[in-house]
Amino acid sequence: MAEHRIKKNNVIYIIPNDELFEKWKADDAYIDDYGRLVNRKPHRVIKELRHYADDRPINVVSQPNNPVKTAKQDSPLMDYCKEKAMDACEYYLDKGLDWFFYEGLPNIWHKHVVPLYHQAKDALTTKEIKAEKVLRETPKKETSIVNSATKKKTMTAEEAELEKKKVLYHWFEMLVSLKKLHDAEEMDYDSVLAQLTDESMLKRVNAMLEENPNLLETEKYITLHDLLGRDLYKDKQLIPIKGEEIVTLAEKHNQNSAQM
Repeated sequence: MAEHRIKKNNVIYIIPNDELFEKWKADDAYIDDYGRLVNRKPHRVIKELRHYADDRPINVVSQPNNPVKTAKQDSPLMDYCKEKAMDACEYYLDKGLDWFFYEGLPNIWHKHVVPLYHQAKDALTTKEIKAEKVLRETPKKETSIVNSATKKKTMTAEEAELEKKKVLYHWFEMLVSLKKLHDAEEMDYDSVLAQLTDESMLKRVNAMLEENPNLLETEKYITLHDLLGRDLYKDKQLIPIKGEEIVTLAEKHNQNSAQM
């Protein structure tokens, strides 16, 4: 691998090997003003060349006459502008991040998240009050259903079925909302669970489901099936709902809440 000496502007530059020399000769690289062999595409420095001044006439290979587009050198003014632009970008980026974490995010939290939480809390509280009111009125409605069996003149069969459906749907909605009421922690959860598992209440619910399997809509039947984890009927006979099943369901809610 021979060294090659190139004369440029009264300076002798030494290219250390044939490969770099051929690259320079093919005009794929050039020698810049700092004595570096620079690749044209991509534009990068290949090697710092050894060089020395020599004004003596010497038979050296001259630079190809092909027009060479030297790399554009950045002026001090351009470097200064770039530096100031970078400083400005860093300043505004830091300022933007500070605003987001110390002003923007807290404002979003207080203006949107907190009001949404209070709305949800008020909605759950209102639902709880309505549920308790319906539970207090349940004995009266049950009395009306029993009286309808003996006094057909005061209540038609359609009216009796409607009243039964109200009681059954009320119990069903309480069961579906059991987890929400537990998570809300705004009411006596044990009291609601006791009402759902009350022996007389379950007896009425089972009696209504046994008397009329179509009393519960298909969608609600599927939901109840998923909650209990089993079918309600076997060979067209009701499998009574037991209080232990509801207690087990409540325990699952407690376990899920503890894991979250």
